Amino acid sequence: MPHSRFAPLPFTIRRKVFFGFGSLLVLFAVVAVISWRSTVIFIRSAERVAHAHEVLEVEEQAKRHLMEMESARRGFLLSGDERWLPIFENAEAQLRKNFDALTSSTSESPEQTRRLDLLRELLQRSVALQTVEIETRRQNGAEAALEIFTKHASEDLTETIKRLLDDFEIEHRKTLTERAQVTRSVAQETLLALVAGTVLTFAALLMGASMILRDIAARRRAEESLAAEHNLLSSIMDTMPNHVFLKDAKGRFILNNAAHRQYLGLAEHESIEGRTVFDYFPEALAEKIVDDDRCVIESGEPILNREQFIQRKDRADWLETSKVPLRDTDGRIIGIVGITSDISQRKADEEQLVRFAAQLERSNAELQNFASVASHDLQEPLRKIQAFGDRLKAKCSAQLGEQGLDYLARMHNAAERMQVLIQDLLKLSRITSRAQPFEPCDLQKILAEVLTDLEVAIENQSAKIEVGEMPAIDADPLQMRQLFQNLISNALKFHKPGECPLVQIGSRIFDAEDNSIAGAKLGERVCEITVRDDGIGFEQRFADQIFVVFQRLHSRAEYEGTGIGLAVCRKITDRHGGQIVAYSSPGQGATFVVTLPVKQPSEIHEPKRSDADYDPDGR
Repeated sequence: MPHSRFAPLPFTIRRKVFFGFGSLLVLFAVVAVISWRSTVIFIRSAERVAHAHEVLEVEEQAKRHLMEMESARRGFLLSGDERWLPIFENAEAQLRKNFDALTSSTSESPEQTRRLDLLRELLQRSVALQTVEIETRRQNGAEAALEIFTKHASEDLTETIKRLLDDFEIEHRKTLTERAQVTRSVAQETLLALVAGTVLTFAALLMGASMILRDIAARRRAEESLAAEHNLLSSIMDTMPNHVFLKDAKGRFILNNAAHRQYLGLAEHESIEGRTVFDYFPEALAEKIVDDDRCVIESGEPILNREQFIQRKDRADWLETSKVPLRDTDGRIIGIVGITSDISQRKADEEQLVRFAAQLERSNAELQNFASVASHDLQEPLRKIQAFGDRLKAKCSAQLGEQGLDYLARMHNAAERMQVLIQDLLKLSRITSRAQPFEPCDLQKILAEVLTDLEVAIENQSAKIEVGEMPAIDADPLQMRQLFQNLISNALKFHKPGECPLVQIGSRIFDAEDNSIAGAKLGERVCEITVRDDGIGFEQRFADQIFVVFQRLHSRAEYEGTGIGLAVCRKITDRHGGQIVAYSSPGQGATFVVTLPVKQPSEIHEPKRSDADYDPDGR
């Protein structure tokens, strides 16, 4: 296949996609780490801000409770009303809780802790002083309490506590402002990191998409060029009548042409890519094909013009196959290229030619031996001998006497035997020289007609004929009639003395398992006809001799006949591309097996009739 005009890209699209996604993952990881760090800082800062607000809220509660204590103290000192005391005690308790909460909340700040310690000390002094004033008011009356009140000792402590709380609040608000600033900074950094990561990711995506689209465009141009070259190659291959196919090193089809697709029974545009011979051929044949492919790939040596008989489920063909290694630009073998031609017709023509030549040779040889004898020139003098013998007997029998009449009878009998012999020889020669074209024949019907013709002989011998089902085959009907008549007559003739003969005739159809039947290829259907009798039989060593012309196993005194009948049967089966064999043993009867093709090839022409075939009686 021609090389592409486009140089290979330094990086494949897959590598670029992997690189781009890797870069994006790194960017996402960096942005995620920054976002996580900023979020953690932000959360911590937010928690500290919230904590600072809680501290300020507690500080405000402490001021409020401090004022409630001061108000309750003054109210009791001025009025002496005991209802002010629970308010005072509750405010004191709440104030102590506030101080405890502030202490636990500001433990991280030494300065604030110092202030709280001072506040706690001042609070204790203030509570003690106010308690003394309350007790003085309760025991000594309003004037004693007023005297203590005018000294403003408690008010001074309260103001000192308030100032310290104000300093605490200012310091804490300063810390709150700093933490709020940190929170804003973290938020800005997080936003900046997200924006930067998004921009970088989007830029990386654009760059990666641009590179991939550019590579895809280049690849598309290369694929379009390759597709055009592939279509050109396919068009050239499809114009070839031979089967052309390409396989990779693993035996998978890559490409084939229209002739090969048609041979495999595929649709015109059905793809074969990726399939193997196991998808189209029987397993045993597919394994042999794979072995041939492996041999070519491993050795680098081609297979040229190998003729193979390919048997498939639905057809059988003769193919002539050549396979050569398929190499890449570096010379490495990456598959095979195969070219196969269907030579079935050529093989059939060769086989038919061989058959015709053999038939013609046998016919010519026999005609050369018999034609000069079995001609009308020999029969004409013989008929005159018979005619004048009859006249002599009719007109001069009284003058001839007994001895003369005996001589005349012997002469007449010899002439009759000679005439029968000549007629049998003519029948033998006419099997090929005057044969009729093959046509569909109903063997059941032909056999019934033969049995009708032999009805007298069958009745005279009290014979029993058992007939099975007979098929229809392509044959010469007259020769099939002659074949059955000769075999049945032979079975009736050689029966055991004093016994009624039994003749069994059967048939079967089967597929040819080898090439022993000349007219049937491997796998074609053939018909086997069996004629079995219970007669005298013969020794198996004479099984071939009985089919030779004039060969007799018994004398004429024992059994009449010319010794040509079975030779005629063999010649008929030979002409039909079949065979006839005999099986027997003395006293056990004989079995004649005739095997013929069910279908016959069309004959090219009929044999010409020679002068030797001329019969003045029209026979």
